[in-house]
Order: sequence, then structure tokens, then C-alpha cells
Amino acid sequence: MRRILCYNSATLKYLKWAIPLALAWSVITFALVSADSPNPSSAPDPASPPQNPPVIAAWLQRNGDVPGPMSVIIAPRINAYNELSPHSFTIERDGSLTVNNPVADAVLIDYANANGIRYIPTVSSGWDNGSRLLRILTTPTLRAAHIAAILKIAQQPKVDGVDLDYENLPPAARQPYTDFVTTLAAALHQQGKLLSVTVPPEVRDSDSCVICRFADYAALGAVVDRFRVMAYEYHGNRGDPGPVAPVWWMRQVMSYTVSVVPHDKVTLGIHLYGYDWGGAQTPALWWSDVQSLKDEYNGIVTYPDTDPRGEIGEAKMTYTIVKPVRCPHYLGDECPPAAQENHTVWFVDARYVADSWKIVQDLGLGGIIMWRPGGEDPAIWNILAPNSAPLGRFNSTTPF
Repeated sequence: MRRILCYNSATLKYLKWAIPLALAWSVITFALVSADSPNPSSAPDPASPPQNPPVIAAWLQRNGDVPGPMSVIIAPRINAYNELSPHSFTIERDGSLTVNNPVADAVLIDYANANGIRYIPTVSSGWDNGSRLLRILTTPTLRAAHIAAILKIAQQPKVDGVDLDYENLPPAARQPYTDFVTTLAAALHQQGKLLSVTVPPEVRDSDSCVICRFADYAALGAVVDRFRVMAYEYHGNRGDPGPVAPVWWMRQVMSYTVSVVPHDKVTLGIHLYGYDWGGAQTPALWWSDVQSLKDEYNGIVTYPDTDPRGEIGEAKMTYTIVKPVRCPHYLGDECPPAAQENHTVWFVDARYVADSWKIVQDLGLGGIIMWRPGGEDPAIWNILAPNSAPLGRFNSTTPF
């Protein structure tokens, strides 16, 4: 489900100043210290608003080999978040964990703590390691070593919990994964720490999605504190052009989820990227990248409201790249015409985030988490945090 963004020249220019700014923020942090048939009964009573404010969170990931930009990405809207989950750890064959970016994580964890934000790092299996992870879950010694490695992370005083993003597991992993999460949840709760699981999207328990079947929604939802659903990739970059996560489908996914998982534990995971179909590859793009393409190639943006199944929500852009043909001068008028490459981009902006936030409100979900900020439409913050101002301090009265 995770996609690594391809960066254009504008993004690369941004990264040139990311490193020094990240170091600056490390200093600032210390200065700041001082679907089908949802169960109606699972929906909240509108007359009884949730006691805690909804979670506004982000998964974060470093940009290629550039150290330290994660704190820079979230800094302009630091007062809008109350949880952050950097992809900090990767699972090794023996169940141990590798720290992906220790310098960036050290800056980010101090920054989060200085601003009253829960820090819940993500342990990721990687997309291609499903068989490796199944072996760890089903081998007692490896599983014990893996649990010990996670508990060691959680024991750090500035860490509020751990998020598990285990992907591409086979259906045979369903019970082993449930048993593992149940054991880990009990151990973390003894330490007073949160356990979050990140799961692929389903619209029913018998969903046709093979890589989703390892996640027993009901069993996992009963023992974890955060149940994060990656409600995207309805259309992926390996298929035909289409909305990455149409709103009608996302609502189906979340309606099913709250029929089997307590609604206040459920966090809607949304994408902030789009895909560009038409070239040799189908790269993922941020909103800011789409705007650059629009300006460069006179792209045409439309907002298809619905399809036969319901509301779409995402924006669509079409543009054409004209590729001149090099032709020997002696051919004259017989030179072939310039080649045209037609592109279709589906992407998200503030309108889509507003639709997503409405799902959170309508179903009384625990909150929303974004994959991943960095080049998003800045207008989304008028929706998620309308009363916040950039670069302010986040003040939370909600106890952990």
C-alpha cells in the first residue's frame, strides 16, 4: 500500500534547504520545552460528542537519502497535529529492528514532545517481506525476539506507543498475526503504552482482497488502541487511470470497519498523493507537483462529481507532452510530426480532504491520519485545523 513519491525538480530544490532547516528545528525544540451493511448501533449518538478531540496524525517517511527533513515537513503546521508516526523501524530476518533514520528521528521525537504531540513510531515490514514476517510470527524464538525488540522501543520515555504496519502477509498469517498482536498489546499496556495497527482496507469480512485477509478486524480491534485503515489504492499505478480512493468506496470501507471495531478506535487513513498515467511509468505526485505540471503543460483540471456508484471526490487533470522528432534536414516536409504523449492525473486537494473529514464526523471515528504530508494542498488545514496558525505551539489538555 505504501508508495514512494517520485520527485520533480521543484521538490529537489525544496530538499536542498531541508537539511539546514531540520538542524535549526532541532535547536528550536529545546527552546520550546519549558460495505455493505454497517451496524447502526456502532455509530455515535450525535447528542453525545466524543470526550477526546479527534486524532489528526501523519505517517512520515524520510525523502530518499536526505537526512532530517521529517521535522521540516510538519513544522509549518505543528500545532495542527496531536499524533505523529514516522516510519522509523524495519524488521530484519531474525525479528530484530533496524532504525531507518536515527538522526531525523531524534530531532522529530524532541520536537513532538516539545509541542505536546504523541509520538508513535511505525514498525514496517516492507512490501516484499510477507513470507519473512510469517516465519517470524510462527517461529516461537523469532517471535519472542521480535516482541522484545518492539518493547525496547516502547520503553523509551518519550515514546507513547508503537504502530505496526505489516503488509502483504498471506491469508495463512491471520491467526498468527492476531495472536502476536494480542500478546504485544498486553505487554505494552502493562507499560502504559499504546498499540496501533495499520491495516489494508476491507468492505466485508470475506473481502476478495487476498492481501487483506490476514487482518482480523474484529479480533484486532478488540485489543489495540488505534485501528488505522489505509483507505486508498482502489486504483493503483499498475492499472488503468482512476481515482486512487473514491469517496463512495472509502465510506463503504469505514462503514464496515465501525461495524466490527469500536468507532473511537478507528482512524481513517487517507492519501495525499496522486498518480500520473500516460508515460513509461506511473509516478506518484504530491498536489504541489501536480500544480507544477499544470503550469508547465497547460493542464486542464476537472472535478468529476460522481460515477455510477457514488461520490468520487478526487480531482482529475489531463495534459499533453509534445515530443519533437529529430529529423535530418534533407527529408524536408517528409519528416514525421511531433509525437504527443497524453497524460491523466488523479489527485487530491482540499475538497477531497473535506469529504474525508466528513466521513470521520458522520461515523464518529477516532480521527484521521495522512500518508503523507510534504506537498499537500495548504487549504486542507482550513478543514482539519481551522483555528490553528502556522508555527504555533500545540496545546493539548487530553491525557494520554
